[in-house]
Amino acid sequence: FKDGPLRAAGHDEPLAASGQLRDEHVGRLEGELRVTRERLQSTIEELESTNEELKSSNEEYQSLNEELQSANEELETSREELQSVNEELTTVNSELAHRVHDLTRASSDLKNFLESTQIATVFLDNDLRVMNFTPAVTELFHLVETDIGRPIAHIKSRIAFEGLQEDVRRVLRTLTKIEREIEDPTIKARYIVRILPYRSVDNFIAGVVVTFVDVTPLTRAEERQKMLLAELQHRVRNTLSVVRSIARRTAETSATVDDFAAHLEGRLAALGRVQASVTRDPASGVNLASLVAEELVAHAAHEGEQATISGPPINLRPKAAETFALAVHELSANAVKYGALSSTNGRVRIDWKIKQADGASTLVFDWTETGGPPVDGKPKRRGFGTELLEQTLSYELKAATSMKFNGHGLACTIELPLNERTVS
Repeated sequence: FKDGPLRAAGHDEPLAASGQLRDEHVGRLEGELRVTRERLQSTIEELESTNEELKSSNEEYQSLNEELQSANEELETSREELQSVNEELTTVNSELAHRVHDLTRASSDLKNFLESTQIATVFLDNDLRVMNFTPAVTELFHLVETDIGRPIAHIKSRIAFEGLQEDVRRVLRTLTKIEREIEDPTIKARYIVRILPYRSVDNFIAGVVVTFVDVTPLTRAEERQKMLLAELQHRVRNTLSVVRSIARRTAETSATVDDFAAHLEGRLAALGRVQASVTRDPASGVNLASLVAEELVAHAAHEGEQATISGPPINLRPKAAETFALAVHELSANAVKYGALSSTNGRVRIDWKIKQADGASTLVFDWTETGGPPVDGKPKRRGFGTELLEQTLSYELKAATSMKFNGHGLACTIELPLNERTVS
């Protein structure tokens, strides 16, 4: 509803009123149209501005897309490079794993080597602190695993070595090796101590290496060698004395030079066989059965053919074996020349036994010949063999000898006291 003018009385008033209304309506429509046009123009301008912005944005997006494509290509290149680097890293990792395996094995080999050699070794740095040590050094120092890093002066030594620190400082100062020989009187052990500079791979002096080599067995071997040399000299003097005595007595009882040479050669050979037996086993002595068998073999009388040997095992000392071997040699030589071994039907029986009487032991050695040439009583001439059996055995070994000559051959009995001078 709108306010309008009052109607005037008359016929033309409705037409005038309707014309005004139409003009107002047209004016209002024209105003609205003008506003609409202005709005449309503004919208068109805004649309154009928006289109320009969209074009600019599109260009920016295209530029960004190109940049993204370039970045994507760079990323693809980087991915390929990373893949190549990854392959190189894999190769390097494999090489490093192989090197670590080799290093671990070398470390294990070195550890087992140091433990197997039983060489006491301690590694000290420039400040005389313990860097490492082998298990064998714990016998010389009170060292445990937790002592690594402690000064060696704080570690108590099991052996007397007061100059260790001074020697270590001297090696660090002069870079020359020091070698000393120390001895522990409490356990009677001797060591050779070597102190050398500890050089790294790049020839950097990082401390010293102290090794303790146990030479106690070598020292004892040297002492034993000296003792054996003295014993050998003593035996050589005794042997030469026996040889001189044999040569002198053989010369006194020989009628000719040939007789002297024959007797002397046989007796020296018997003495040589005893010395060979002594050399084979000096501690055990000379076995009596072997001594008799070798002497019979030397005269071509093998056991079981013309001779039988029986008796308990007896080991004679070297000095007693020399004298007893000469006695057996004289009995064998006499049997070959004049007795049972000179005949094909002759036989020799050698046996011995041990007799106990009054707390003392005596070896009873019997030499019995049978089947040889007839023997008419005791020989009138006393030779070296008779003197050896009757006097030398008694003088040197306190032995008693009895000889009987009958129609069947010689029967000789030797009774030898068994004591520390005669048996081992």
